[in-house]
Formats: sequence, C-alpha cells, structure tokens
Amino acid sequence: MKTKPNQRLGSLTKDDINFPKHLTPEVVHAALYIHNAKDKEESMIRVEYIAKLVGDETMTYVMSQLILPKLMNDLKQSSEYSEWQEQRHKKLN
Repeated sequence: MKTKPNQRLGSLTKDDINFPKHLTPEVVHAALYIHNAKDKEESMIRVEYIAKLVGDETMTYVMSQLILPKLMNDLKQSSEYSEWQEQRHKKLN
C-alpha cells in the first residue's frame, strides 16, 4: 500500500500540528474550492459535490468558514459590539 507524502507547512508537516476540527487543511481547501467558483450556480454545484465528499460535520465547518465575513459584518453592526467598542476605547484612553 502506498502512503500519501506529508503535506509541507513551511518546515512543519501536518503530522506536527494538532489542527482543531474546524481548521483542518481539508476544511480550508474545501472552503477555498467553493469560494473560488466563477458564479453562484457553480458555487452550488461545488457545495453539493463537497458535501457528498466530506460528510455533514466537516461540511458544517466548511460552510462556517464561508459565512464568517458576513457574521463579522453583522456583529459589527450590533449594539453589543458598539458598546464593547466604547468600553474598550474608554479603557485605552
């Protein structure tokens, strides 16, 4: 049986790093594959393909990576975030 060569991460290999489930190379690569689709239609085809390939749990992590910018934007517009910013500003000054 042939083994897969270790993926290089600088001077480290993936065997040297204890990745959290939501940031494994598989999750990041799948998210990038979907993100780089040329349009919405191709994106949906890629989502279906990856979902079959990686399963429900991993696909949940992939989709969370893809919606993170929207969640961050929504958070920045919340009153809780504004209050936190004000408190932070007061503490720094």
